[in-house]
Amino acid sequence: MGNYYFGDAARDKDDSLDHHMAFTRLRQHWNSLRDTVHQPPKARDVQPHILGAALPFVFLVENLGGEILRLKLGGTHLCDVMGMELRGMPLRCFFAYNERPRFAAAVEPVFTGPAELDIRLQSSYSGIEPPVLARMILLPLQSASGMIDRAIGAFVTKGPLNHAPYRFEIERTDLHPLHAETAAVTPPPHMDMKPTKVPYLRVLSGGHAS
Repeated sequence: MGNYYFGDAARDKDDSLDHHMAFTRLRQHWNSLRDTVHQPPKARDVQPHILGAALPFVFLVENLGGEILRLKLGGTHLCDVMGMELRGMPLRCFFAYNERPRFAAAVEPVFTGPAELDIRLQSSYSGIEPPVLARMILLPLQSASGMIDRAIGAFVTKGPLNHAPYRFEIERTDLHPLHAETAAVTPPPHMDMKPTKVPYLRVLSGGHAS
């Protein structure tokens, strides 16, 4: 993902893409960039325009160590979930405070394995509205130096977002090491949601594209 251009040129004509298909499209593109089944692709090789209508749900993080994953790029849907811009925010900001150690433990193998991570989530009870269901996937990436210190992911919620910001609790985590035999990818259950009108990624301040 060497050059970032996220405007009309990055839009895909398939704006009717179902939200749950963001996972399938992201994983297909990520797999297409891999030289071997044991190593993740280079971050610089990711092509945002190929992700098309999945872009609002896509994000890129950098592993700074110390359990900190800094958001370098964030889709507009992520900003809607938090009700704010996400410039340099840690990915753990989406999680309830008591869930952050569990998230840190779950995400570590993404970079050390490396491995794919699939997390099912539910928003913390607010007493205002029913819980918001969500799913997040994280796929490891290599920086220009060959270090596995980047990850690309997708984050999708089900239900209206009327009381941002939301914090989420972990319902389930599934880890898939890259060295293991790859199983067929099964699309997740359909999520009944209205399509977004602004399928862009937002460039977040801090860090270098590599």
